[in-house]
Amino acid sequence: MRYYGEEALGLIETTGMVPAIYGADQMLKAANVELISYENIGSTLVTIFVKGDVAAVKASVEAGAAAAKEIGPLTAQNVMPRPISAVGDIVSVHDVDAQVDATEDLPRSKALGMVETFGIVYALEAADAMVKAADVDLLGYENTASGYISILVSGDVGAVQAAVEAGVSAVKEMGVDPHSSCVIPTPHPALSKITSQYALDKLLP
Repeated sequence: MRYYGEEALGLIETTGMVPAIYGADQMLKAANVELISYENIGSTLVTIFVKGDVAAVKASVEAGAAAAKEIGPLTAQNVMPRPISAVGDIVSVHDVDAQVDATEDLPRSKALGMVETFGIVYALEAADAMVKAADVDLLGYENTASGYISILVSGDVGAVQAAVEAGVSAVKEMGVDPHSSCVIPTPHPALSKITSQYALDKLLP
């Protein structure tokens, strides 16, 4: 949706995609806000944008920032109560609704699991281990740039948990630690506006 600065703007920014998605889920669940934009800035930075009334946006940003910091680096957070319209124009460049088909919502019944590594070699090992370990679907992958790669899977909570554990273990067996990982048991439906951008059927030529 086009954002005109008519409501308060809340932002969190992280290193890597997985902390950003995890934070976004908590932002949307913590208060009555709406996901408006998502930007993979480059150089590993990812930003989530929400809008709503000032109190709701403040609560949302606090919750999202705290969640993101649990699993990865949070580089910035901010609440802009009354941004100028030109700021709204900049935010609208990254409008999530313009990127996806609104009918492609991720069902609430399916958990979301993610593992993020530095380098595709480790990411592919994680993906292989995740799908072999449990009955999960490989949703896709994201290259955040500067070497950070995320693998996304979905399925029942138990299966996703087992898959993420297997992916993390596989990477560690190669002698490194994943950048971040998480399981979201009941992802907010709006997250699909971000995750569906990285579905393999969309990425393949």
